[in-house]
Formats: sequence, structure tokens, C-alpha cells
Amino acid sequence: MADANELNARIQGYCALCVSRCGTVAVVENGRFVALEPDPSHPTGQAICAKGRAAPELVYHPDRLLYPLKRTRPKGDPDPGWQRISWDEALATTAARLQQLAAAHGPASVAFSAASPSTSATSDATVWIERLMRAFGSPNLCVAMELCGWGRFLATRYTYGSGVPGNYMPDLEHAGCILFWGYNPNIARLVHATAAAKALRRGARLIVVDPRRAGLANKADLWLQVRPGTDAALALAITQVMVERGWYDHEFVRTWTNGPLLVRSDNGRFLRGSDLTPNGGAQHYVACSESTGAPVLYDSGAGRYLGDDGDLACFGTVEVATPQGKLACQPAFDFVAEACRRISLAEAAAICGVGSEQIVGNWSARRCA
Repeated sequence: MADANELNARIQGYCALCVSRCGTVAVVENGRFVALEPDPSHPTGQAICAKGRAAPELVYHPDRLLYPLKRTRPKGDPDPGWQRISWDEALATTAARLQQLAAAHGPASVAFSAASPSTSATSDATVWIERLMRAFGSPNLCVAMELCGWGRFLATRYTYGSGVPGNYMPDLEHAGCILFWGYNPNIARLVHATAAAKALRRGARLIVVDPRRAGLANKADLWLQVRPGTDAALALAITQVMVERGWYDHEFVRTWTNGPLLVRSDNGRFLRGSDLTPNGGAQHYVACSESTGAPVLYDSGAGRYLGDDGDLACFGTVEVATPQGKLACQPAFDFVAEACRRISLAEAAAICGVGSEQIVGNWSARRCA
């Protein structure tokens, strides 16, 4: 006979149904899982979403797959003839078929697929799917991703070298201003929603860019109701205002971006040390001192400048002496500013549906130091 304590228990853990991994307490009554509750003692356990609360329904759903099944009739047959097989047979059948495809058509003929960890229970399995894909030799991975996935994960990977969230988490606990752009954490990552709500209670400002006033947009200091598909116009307009009024971290741009690196006017490529002297290094990029006009080399291998980088120019056209003569160059950051100026605020407002006064007036009034 089972111990009564085993039949009735409150078991601490976390919900694995998405990447948020909210801390939970599983309630067991008479040996049956009956409820999943938030665990406030857990760092991410302030709340759980509807999907987490529905965990008992998922566990006991009559159509839940518990074992591997093999089709015994041709595709298209009204009755697939599913037959239960062992895990060993399922793995052996799959491996054999993959090896046949690789031998006949090459590993690249196979595409692997995974659901987004943010909206499924694949968070702990995705890395293994990718390892299998690479071991097999296929470069093809198809990932289903939610609307906000690109902006909050892949865009930050391309910009900073790592996904946020991913290897790094946004510092919502200490942020003075939070911007959610096309991202509703109430749906996609509940732990971000609870952390943002806590930040608002201590005085942080919130800006939400979203066609819908959903989730935390209802608590935002500034809600920008962008017309779907026109986010680029709004981004260019906001960036234009921030650059023109100096509302950006100058030191960060100089030190941690390629903004000061010079771009050649003749071919649009970055100027390199090998362009300056025959013995110059191709791994060296070139910036310009704002005070002296002298070139300052950046060693891409070492990840640092080889001279004084305290006053690197980020704007203007400079002429650099090369063996072929003087060459006009422009800092990369100036190209960004130039691209933003190509569309006026009035044009951007007409495209994206956000008024010029919101882009300039409210943004400036509510900007965080």
C-alpha cells in the first residue's frame, strides 16, 4: 500500500511548457496531479499563465501520445493503421532512414525542425536537436517563431553577439526605462511581465510599441500604436530624433560599436590598415581622431584600438592619405544618421500611423536619463 504522504503532496519545481520556466508547486491529491500553482519563493514563481495552469489537462488528455506509433498503411489511407512500437524500434527506424537519405542524397537533403522554445516545451531539447543536426551534417534548421521572437532574440544576437534573452537576460530589476517593441511578455515570457510590473512600481518608465493595447501596454507611460508592417519607419524616425538631439550613449557608440570606423566613399567598404600602407594589416580597421584628424587603428583580432580612442569622430567626411592619393571616408555612424534623415518625421508619421508629436514630444518628455 502506498504511503499517504505519496498520494497527497505539494511538489516544488518549475513549469517546462515554455522558456520562461516559472517556479511552480504541483498539487497531488490521492495520487493524481490536480493543479499547478505559482511558487512565490522561486525567483520566477510570481505567477503562471493559462498554459501552465492547464498542465493537469495536458497530462491526462485522452489524446496525449505516450508511446511511439508506426504507420502501417500508405499515406492518404483513411485509416493510417497506427501500431504501437518500442522506443528502441522507433529510434532504430529513424536512424536507418536518415542514413539512407544521407547516403543517397547527402546530409543536406534533410531539414530538421523545432518549435520556438518560447511557446512550446522544447526549451531544454532545442540544443540537442541542433547537436543532432550538426552531427548528422545538415545545415538546415526550420524554426517556427512567434511574432516577437526576431526582435527580442535574433536582432540582439546580430547586434550584440548574443540573444537577449538567451545567454544574457535584460536587467529589468534595475532598468530606469523599459522598451517592449512588438513584444507582449504576458504571453511570450511571463517572468518578464512580472519583473516589468515590479519595475513600474518602483518608478521605471515603460514604452510599448504594438498595434494592440494588450498586456503591459495598458500600463505604459507611452504606447505607440504602430501600423502593422511599418515598424522600420518608426524606428528610423525615433533614431533620427535621438541622434540629432544627442540622446544616445556617445561613449558606448565609440567603444563598443563600429560607429567610428571609416567607410570608403569609392566602394562602400570599411577602410583597412592595408589601404594606408603596403605593410598594413588587413585585420586592422581605421577610425579618425576628432581633435587631431590622425588615423587610429582598430585591431579586430585583439578587439581594441591601437591608439588613443578617447575622441574618435563619429560624424563628418575626412580625407585619408593612401599610396594612391587622398581618399574620402565617412564614419559608419554617420551613415546611420544619414539613412535616418532620408525620411522626414512627417513622412514617417504618415507611414506608421504614429503622430510626429508622439515621436518627438512625448518621447523627449518621457525619455530616461
